[in-house]
Amino acid sequence: MSDELTVDMVVNRLGVTPRTLHYYEEVGLLPNVCRTSGGHRVYDEGTIKRLEQILELKQTLGYSLKEIKRILQVEGDLDKLRETYQAGNLGHDAQLALLDEYTELLGELADHIDERIDKMREVQKSFHERLDRTKKLRAEIASIEGTTE
Repeated sequence: MSDELTVDMVVNRLGVTPRTLHYYEEVGLLPNVCRTSGGHRVYDEGTIKRLEQILELKQTLGYSLKEIKRILQVEGDLDKLRETYQAGNLGHDAQLALLDEYTELLGELADHIDERIDKMREVQKSFHERLDRTKKLRAEIASIEGTTE
């Protein structure tokens, strides 16, 4: 039990609410959350790492929970493919097929990231344009009043 964290411990460690933890479990982002004999949720380090990844994708990169779920599913599929490949009991054609599938999944993730970057660049451009207009307006107003303050 020392390797497991209670809801309160996770809340304090990661700054999320208990409802967030429960919701992530409900929608399948945190599968297989363990419970004590009394029915209380406990989180192991693997689940904590997954939760940190979810929070990073959501808070830092702005992904929706639906997008995060898809990313995590693809990563899970990639892990399974990697394990199958590393087991080494596949024939030549099966190895190639597996690597093709792995390549396709990685490409899907890369495309998704590229789309996100493009959207962020559009937002960045918009803010820079607004900033430039605001500076220009300020300079115009300052010159009319004869002050630069």
